[in-house]
Amino acid sequence: MSQAFKAVKFEYDQKSEWRFYFSYIKDLAKSCKRIEEFWRELRRKCNGVPFKDLQEDWDYSSVLLGGVSADGTYKERSLAKVYSELFGFKPENVRDLIERVREDLPPSTKVLVEETKFISFVRDISSKVDTILEQAKEKGLISDWEAEIEVEYNYYEILSDYKKLTEILSDFIRRLKDILPNYNQRSLFIWTLDKLTYRYMTAAYPKLKAREALDMLKDIFGLDVIFSPEMEGDPEEVRKKKEQYEIYSFLEGSLGRNLIELYKTIWEAFNDDVRNTLKIIFPEVSNLKEEFYEMAAQALRNINWKFPDIYVVGKDLKYSGERGDTIQAEYQISGIMLTSCKYAGFSTSGNYSSFERECNIPLLQFLDELAPGIFLLNGLLFELDIKRNTLEVRTPSTRAVAAWKYGWFDSHGWK
Repeated sequence: MSQAFKAVKFEYDQKSEWRFYFSYIKDLAKSCKRIEEFWRELRRKCNGVPFKDLQEDWDYSSVLLGGVSADGTYKERSLAKVYSELFGFKPENVRDLIERVREDLPPSTKVLVEETKFISFVRDISSKVDTILEQAKEKGLISDWEAEIEVEYNYYEILSDYKKLTEILSDFIRRLKDILPNYNQRSLFIWTLDKLTYRYMTAAYPKLKAREALDMLKDIFGLDVIFSPEMEGDPEEVRKKKEQYEIYSFLEGSLGRNLIELYKTIWEAFNDDVRNTLKIIFPEVSNLKEEFYEMAAQALRNINWKFPDIYVVGKDLKYSGERGDTIQAEYQISGIMLTSCKYAGFSTSGNYSSFERECNIPLLQFLDELAPGIFLLNGLLFELDIKRNTLEVRTPSTRAVAAWKYGWFDSHGWK
């Protein structure tokens, strides 16, 4: 895998590289803040205010009614629909307002500014990046960052110039993409470390064999050993073998874990409602989660890695043609063997089922063969959870399994 997958080409063992990385995070924080502050001012000035009173401050008619049909429906990609869907800026009763304006009656209808899914997403990202930047500051990677993300904007210029609004939103999308593993090699590096064995991690990233490089990642990002297999034999041989199969992960609340959660939050938003909302303005905005799936799938296919059905359902192949999709398998660990398993999933007829049986699977072989998938897709196609006596493999959804099995992927490149 380390030979076939050559996307990461930066000095990941140098602290200076990571100082540079957080400039991308600051740019995203600034873009979030611009949208947040515009929405807050919109809400402060307009929420709950009758339309006729609002008009005394500024002519909001094109923003609230531009592209609205006589029956009160919003035309596709109209200005009013953009503000309604993205910023929650709309008349309380749009049809009543249109009729009153048409009949030259006092338009007493109140105007609302609600928190939409898009605004909730922006605020969530803003909160996450603030936490990340504060952690980076505590680790000595950046200095005081608050002043660097201060923004200036002209409220009325945005309202009166649709191009200005689209520039702000386009910048936001670009900043989100800039810190995703799809496009950023440093993010890709962070993403691929989680739940890896030392053996696979150092094969993919040889510089991490140097103790000082690994210690740097532990100190900065909270990468640590979460599992060490129990073995017997010659003490020195056992020590070497255990080290190879120790599993590393980012600790809860660490900088590394918070970065991974940030990537996943963005992927989910661009796989769902937020992307659909932004398509009102940018019809070609891509599904960023699916895009990464496709890139990862191509990299794995290049090394002929297969979805590990046998390892999810055990070694008894007579069940494999009947079982449908296993979505959860929890193994009991005894030494270096997996000795029993509980399965849950769907039969080929679509019915949910679960059962338990004994198995006899070498743990170390399991970890070796699962590693390429964990490297790229843990948290998306897989969820690996390992403790002292149990190992659980979950799939987030049957759609993810189907996507892999039936080839819903195309090749993509990254820069």
